[in-house]
Amino acid sequence: MLPLTSIQSATYKHFGLISGLVFLTLYVLYVSVYRLYFHPLRSIPGPRLAALTQWVETYHECFKAPGGQFMWEYQKWHEKYGPIVRVSPNEVHIQDPTFYDTLYAQSRHSDKLKHLEHRFNNETSSFATAEHSLHRLRRGALNPFFSKRKITQYSPHVQSHMDRLCNRINSDFVANGTTLNLNNMWGAFTSDIVVGYCLEKPYDFILNPNFRAQFSDAMVDLLDPVHFITQFPWMIKSLKLLPDWLVVLLSPPMRSVMTFNKEMETQIKHAKALHASGEKTMAIPSLFTALLESDLPPSELSTKRLQHEAISVIGAGIETTMYTLSTCSYHLLANPLTLAKLCTELDGAIPDPNHIPHLDALMQLPYLTNVVNEALRFGYGTPQRIPRLSPTPIVYHTPEVDYQLPVGTIVSMDHYTASHDPRIFPDPFAFVPERWAHDAKAPDGKPLTKYLVAFGRGTRSCVGMQLAYADLYIGIASFFRRFECALFETERDAVDLYLDSFVPRAKPGTQGVRVIVQRKR
Repeated sequence: MLPLTSIQSATYKHFGLISGLVFLTLYVLYVSVYRLYFHPLRSIPGPRLAALTQWVETYHECFKAPGGQFMWEYQKWHEKYGPIVRVSPNEVHIQDPTFYDTLYAQSRHSDKLKHLEHRFNNETSSFATAEHSLHRLRRGALNPFFSKRKITQYSPHVQSHMDRLCNRINSDFVANGTTLNLNNMWGAFTSDIVVGYCLEKPYDFILNPNFRAQFSDAMVDLLDPVHFITQFPWMIKSLKLLPDWLVVLLSPPMRSVMTFNKEMETQIKHAKALHASGEKTMAIPSLFTALLESDLPPSELSTKRLQHEAISVIGAGIETTMYTLSTCSYHLLANPLTLAKLCTELDGAIPDPNHIPHLDALMQLPYLTNVVNEALRFGYGTPQRIPRLSPTPIVYHTPEVDYQLPVGTIVSMDHYTASHDPRIFPDPFAFVPERWAHDAKAPDGKPLTKYLVAFGRGTRSCVGMQLAYADLYIGIASFFRRFECALFETERDAVDLYLDSFVPRAKPGTQGVRVIVQRKR
């Protein structure tokens, strides 16, 4: 066979390029026609561009400054198209709080999305587990340790830690009039509580300068790139192939994340060593000591698997409760009448501020309970969409039409819009604890607490709910019974949700809730 001439070679290459472009064009055309006219979700209202491509979400989450903006975009779509919207080629979002208990019902055994397991580098944790049956096994081992009875038993330790924190405020902030950053303070408090409950080795972050907790900082660094990692899974997979020093060189914030992950591994190894020796260091066994004594199969008790569980449980216990406490503190201090009502109740129920009643007694205080509920309404847990793969067909009813969602449809709702729906919560962006008074009812006659969704619902609801309640009741009661505060150069934008970083994030550049604190006379 004669060799190809340069002209023939160029012709073949040109033909190959044209063929490739034609194939790509036909493929894009085929996918576009299918998604618009033949896809099972073709009848769901929404913008055509979102039905065509996932890149609409990618743009708003990753490239539209400052990131995490998709939730604001699809809210505009709901205003235009109604309560059910197709937000991507394969996902439907429903903005209707009355449907929340249907989608996330205890009896509805939905899977999470497999491609989201990798987001926080803890894919074998119960939180990240996509498959319902495997999640049920892992979650079942955690549930007894986070029961209300167990947390009630542990609550004196929470109070003791809060007492130590208050002593530190007296010595380091009241005495010299230093500005106190409540975000840092609550972050140190929640970090110490969840670590003390779950792990063997404490850290005492409340003793750090300005209450800076390394674990709280690590959560910020972990969650800041969450949308890029979600939209481009290859990023985290590529980083895992690199040596640690190069990862830190490419992304300096990853240093704190890697340190946190290694600390969790060290803690698990320590717990395993104690378990093997039969030694006990705590009156109440730590979570991971208890897991090692559970009926979980050996494959579920590997160091890596338990490290992933620790990353998940510790991370969730820090960030969400810290945000709720900080937001609550701001709204109380920005609304003197609300704060006065709370303080009147606390003063009457707690004559001696050095002796705070037991958690059970605090949970019986009506106005404090109203404040906690309103704080959770503004806390959200996570504000972003919570997608589920539907295991059975779903019918969503509207006055005009019934929408049929087949098996396998990705259906999502979010806590933010459910928490601020004006039909359920009049004046939804005002902090009004009174709305929860006297076993308040929603307009449909159901208890208003039915629409308090910060902890989620169903089989995937927040496992640490009771520990969070202990933090909230003990933290709010102890702090506001003992101290008077005045906001220092802090406006509402320091707490209002500005962008979604899986957890709520305030406007960039704000410095948290800062106060000047004095001991109550």
